Amino acid sequence: MAEYAAACAHRPPSGVLGHLGRETAKLLAEGIDPDHIRAGLARHRAKGLHPSTLPSLVHEAMNATPAGLVRTESRPNVPGHRAWANPADPAAAYAEEL
Repeated sequence: MAEYAAACAHRPPSGVLGHLGRETAKLLAEGIDPDHIRAGLARHRAKGLHPSTLPSLVHEAMNATPAGLVRTESRPNVPGHRAWANPADPAAAYAEEL
């Protein structure tokens, strides 16, 4: 928790640090890699969520899909759909999807 607190602009309240410490201890007891927990703590610090969300953030860090690719299991070279895109030539832009 000292590593987490040192990375914060201002020291979090002791209740938050204590809760994060308990959540971290549970994750370590499950055998979760400390690097995944650090990544989850970094996400927690950036988002400023309740300490009980740490397991979800660690899960997110562990299982995040590569940036920009949504369908990694079927066609890893096709970027995810962007609903706001309005291509000049839809047939060329969405050739595999039409």
